[in-house]
Amino acid sequence: MGNLRRNAFKIVVTLDNNSATIPSECHNLKYKFSRSYFDTLEINENTITISGDRSDKPNFDEIFINNQSEIYFQIVKSYIYYCISNDSICDILEIRCYNKNNILEKKYTRSGIRNLRARHNTSSLKMINKAKAAVIFDATTDSTKYFYAMTTLVRSICSDDNNDIFEKLWKSYNSIYRSLSTKKQEWQCLEDMGRLMVTTPTQFPLAIDVVRNLTSADISGSIRWRKMLENKFITRGGQNNRESNFSAFLTKYNDFRLNELALNSIDIEKNFWVDQNLKTATSTAIQNKIAANATHHAELVDVLCNNYAYFLRNKTLHGEQADHSFRFIPDNKEEKSLKFTSKILFAVVCDLINSHTL
Repeated sequence: MGNLRRNAFKIVVTLDNNSATIPSECHNLKYKFSRSYFDTLEINENTITISGDRSDKPNFDEIFINNQSEIYFQIVKSYIYYCISNDSICDILEIRCYNKNNILEKKYTRSGIRNLRARHNTSSLKMINKAKAAVIFDATTDSTKYFYAMTTLVRSICSDDNNDIFEKLWKSYNSIYRSLSTKKQEWQCLEDMGRLMVTTPTQFPLAIDVVRNLTSADISGSIRWRKMLENKFITRGGQNNRESNFSAFLTKYNDFRLNELALNSIDIEKNFWVDQNLKTATSTAIQNKIAANATHHAELVDVLCNNYAYFLRNKTLHGEQADHSFRFIPDNKEEKSLKFTSKILFAVVCDLINSHTL
């Protein structure tokens, strides 16, 4: 089981999945601070086997309670990959830990394991290309961000709270755009993401499919469009250049649906416009774009992810509204907005995983 001068180990995870459909696989698992060594992952029907060696004898109690354990991360990576490969979130029935002499040293049974419970259809995991998901087996800064993104993505399927689902998907998105953008400020990272979406829409086929058939009425009925604009250009925008900034945003996009939304919200606030010439020019530009009837689906993805979802995230994270749990009637506008936005975010994260070049 490995180099005699090192301490070999083997961990066997048995899953409750008698209908496993994935073929047997073997992968090298790199780990932090090691250039010469790697662990090995073997997947065979309903078992995950991770083997390797370390300079120190692995402490099988410490592995599962120390959040910095590299062996623990290898187990999580392997489980996440298994879930994605088999589009299923399976219970772990048993974890067996073997020492360098292949003697069972520690055993965890189902009753002592905190398993995930899928609350939604796990078939959505089919959206991820498992060959691209294997990036998590590397041990680079960027591959680790994709690993974090996949953990929160899978975890979102295990929640029945729409706010919690949205937060987890935003974390997934955040992990990846922090890898793709070199900017320090979050709003700058999101601008970079918007440019990526609009200039390379072929990288976002799943997200574009989500928005393809939306009308402006669908969008306005599903999100708080005017509240987003008020927050951006009135509450936080200040007085300096707010008219020109508002005009630039309203006329930025060519998709006719976004321009229909823009036209309906041009009078965002009474006496907002001081420069009536700018207002007229803005209105004319918008109406011309509506008349052109052009569709740019990637622009919708950009606006809904990098503007609206960011607005929702800030309202939640910064405690700028009452906790959504106190919406006692479940079928309310906030729930609808969270579901609508989460569906797009899920697709965007899957697109980003599928299009990475690491």
